[in-house]
Amino acid sequence: MSSSVALRASVLLAILVSGCGPDRPEVFPAGGQVVFDDGTPVRLGTVELLSEQHGINAVGTIRSDGSFVLGTFTGSDGACAGKHRAIVTQMIVADGLVRHQSDHGAPVDPAFGRYTSSPLTATISDKGPNSLRLTVKKADRRK
Repeated sequence: MSSSVALRASVLLAILVSGCGPDRPEVFPAGGQVVFDDGTPVRLGTVELLSEQHGINAVGTIRSDGSFVLGTFTGSDGACAGKHRAIVTQMIVADGLVRHQSDHGAPVDPAFGRYTSSPLTATISDKGPNSLRLTVKKADRRK
């Protein structure tokens, strides 16, 4: 390998390595539960928090008991400290063609799935614990 190729490879490696780490905001373990206003758990979907300070998202998958764990840079590393806007989204196939083996529960009102209409907020502390309870409404099936 020529010295110019080795030098280019070293510079490229330095650029790649310097692109991660110190510019990332610190994250803190966070999770919780999503429930309907009657107390029953949301059994399917995704929770997403948008940091007001950093403009980055933390995401978690809702389990069948309504619980979730948030991740920003990895699947479960947590969320940035500070205030966040929150949404809860679901994708439920209701075409009558797919037969599910389990009941996915009631659908969440779609207003909770858009930052422009969701009233949900959350605050993540750098001191912990960060156990959130997000309360949503059921979708009106009459529409």
